[in-house]
Amino acid sequence: MTFVRLYRYAEGLGCYPVRLEGVVDQKAMELSSQDELWYVPVDLDPEISLGHIKQYRVPTCVYDHDPRWVTEIRYFEELDLDWQRFVCSKELMHVFDSALERTDTAARFEELLNEIETPLPTDAASPMYKSESTTKWMAVLVLCPKPVRDYFKARWESGELSDYEVALELQIPEPLIPPIMSERYDRVFDLLVGPAEDELELGNGAA
Repeated sequence: MTFVRLYRYAEGLGCYPVRLEGVVDQKAMELSSQDELWYVPVDLDPEISLGHIKQYRVPTCVYDHDPRWVTEIRYFEELDLDWQRFVCSKELMHVFDSALERTDTAARFEELLNEIETPLPTDAASPMYKSESTTKWMAVLVLCPKPVRDYFKARWESGELSDYEVALELQIPEPLIPPIMSERYDRVFDLLVGPAEDELELGNGAA
């Protein structure tokens, strides 16, 4: 699975906070054959969505038979840095969506918004809607690889560090810390990545 290769890349950086722009996003582009990536702050209704992805083809000349893949990640312009990193990472994970999971037309995007506002039972949810949950966890795993999580979990469980202090170190939203420290993280890790490899030595990295 291509996402596993991205995760292993992020884990292999061996540092925290994991840098999104210019590092993880470039590897994601390489793995998903994207040609251009843009982050665009926009005026959104945060009650409905904090961000979304738009992908389209752009010909480089009139008779271009191999147009460039352009990806735009649009995020709510008032997000602070931590939320911006998470939302943009989450939307970036959609480059790995299957054809059924993509919101690549206006109609499919509207369908997804309607489903977000009035969710269906899990077994009746569309692949697009299910992908929203999956990509959130993919972003969590990339921004907080397991060796990093395990390192902070020991200090968090001992009371040495609070939710806020861990979030500050990782530059991710504070509400994500409890689920990251829970057993759910391990279950999702096994599902999306598989058995962990040997832990890497950690150090502080660029934001």
